[in-house]
Amino acid sequence: MKIQHKSGIRLLLERYKALFRTEENRNYYGEEDHRKAERKFLKYALEQRRIEIQEKLFE
Repeated sequence: MKIQHKSGIRLLLERYKALFRTEENRNYYGEEDHRKAERKFLKYALEQRRIEIQEKLFE
């Protein structure tokens, strides 16, 4: 059995993609626009996560 390890960033991306891929978003966006919007959402979510981590480090 082959074990695959996923990095933390990959796991976060999967989590945020699942948050974005709601029925409402799939119905609202066309295919290309959905990809663009998802990419923007992922960038925003990861940046917010980075800020949260920095704030915790400096408390």
